[in-house]
Amino acid sequence: MRTLAAIAWLRAADAALTIHTASSRLAGITAETPMYRRLNAAVARADANPHLPARYRDPRDVADALRNA
Repeated sequence: MRTLAAIAWLRAADAALTIHTASSRLAGITAETPMYRRLNAAVARADANPHLPARYRDPRDVADALRNA
């Protein structure tokens, strides 16, 4: 159950960030907004969830973790 919740949380956070980014671009906003920073932080928190399967993680984070180990 925790795995399903972690996957749902990541998908929701990523979808919200994608929608906000697209709407900002359509509005001509190119600067990083506070909403973008909040949504990006939510994606990062969801990605850091220990119950999230490796296949859902950002491959750049996995490579960094292996390099720092």
